[in-house]
Amino acid sequence: MKPDLHSADEGPIQHVSVRSILGTVRLFEWVALLSAVGAAVFFTVAPVTMAYFRLALWTLRDMSILAGISVVMIVVGSVPKLLRSGSRWREAINGLELAQRRFWVDMVRIVVAFSVVETVHLTIKTYVPVINHTNHDGLLWRIDHLLGFGHDPVSVALSVFGQPFSLHVIDLIYSGLYYLFLWGGVVVFLVGLDRERRLAFFDSFLLMWQIGLLIYILLPTWGPVFTRPELFEIALQSCPITTHVQSALVAETSAIFRGNYNVVIQFFGLAAFPSLHVAVFALFAMWGGAIARWWRWWNTAMLFVVLVGSMVTGYHYLADGLAGVLIAAGCVAIARRGLSGAAGAENISPSATTADTSSLPSPPISARTLHGTYYIG
Repeated sequence: MKPDLHSADEGPIQHVSVRSILGTVRLFEWVALLSAVGAAVFFTVAPVTMAYFRLALWTLRDMSILAGISVVMIVVGSVPKLLRSGSRWREAINGLELAQRRFWVDMVRIVVAFSVVETVHLTIKTYVPVINHTNHDGLLWRIDHLLGFGHDPVSVALSVFGQPFSLHVIDLIYSGLYYLFLWGGVVVFLVGLDRERRLAFFDSFLLMWQIGLLIYILLPTWGPVFTRPELFEIALQSCPITTHVQSALVAETSAIFRGNYNVVIQFFGLAAFPSLHVAVFALFAMWGGAIARWWRWWNTAMLFVVLVGSMVTGYHYLADGLAGVLIAAGCVAIARRGLSGAAGAENISPSATTADTSSLPSPPISARTLHGTYYIG
């Protein structure tokens, strides 16, 4: 006699397949897993000895802080609802997202995946010259002239925004406050999105970072200020933060070329194409409509500021910023495919502009100064 698989007390026995388990893994978790595997391979075969786990703990700490801030903001935002509930406050508390186990599980998943992805992105970006010794800045100069119909978009941006006041503002926003806007935006999306959109947002966000890293490896570029510094000598006199950062980047990259892999890394390498500074705010603008209209327009404005700032400070070409917008749009489109119903139809407009934010130089130094035999373009 065959055993009864449908006990009246327990119901049908559930068989959990590997496929069903894998189906619960989010895209951002696959990105984190593949990133970790790639980093393990690189640090196994490459002659580098950076304190990788120290950086991992650093990014984990930062993401945990962001998650903590988000939880506090969710609690504060729930207070008015609890006050209005009157004597039914217990029911109101049980209805809060914070009271749901899956909220905390999601937070752990996001924090761990983000920590892995950012750690791998920053460390591998630093060692791109070890992986691929070529350089393609010459190609980007030519593409920019095509985009500018024979004119150089970087030179045009310098002529329009090259006044000392404009440069001071760009220096402060792009090189000083960028990461405040970046991490602040992450917190807003953690707090303001419902569960389905929140997970989809991080699918697109983490995918964007690693697509950018892959392009950095396949098509290494440095940026206009590091290949034709004479264009920026006057402008950078009004950009002290940018000058400091760019000087540090030159020192770090020079050390990597000399084989000094134990150098203390602060700014994690030179990489122009694509501009992920621009991509971040493009992606924020595309998801912004799910928060509020003003939030979408704020990030669209920041996109423009960062795009201009990336060219004026010499970190990026126009082509870098446009590529960043396209990558962000593609990642958002992929992430939105998993949304259902009203969430999928949400007005997340990918019509954002383009902006960039990079970091800082001192007396600009050409690529040939960094490495005598390095081929440009």
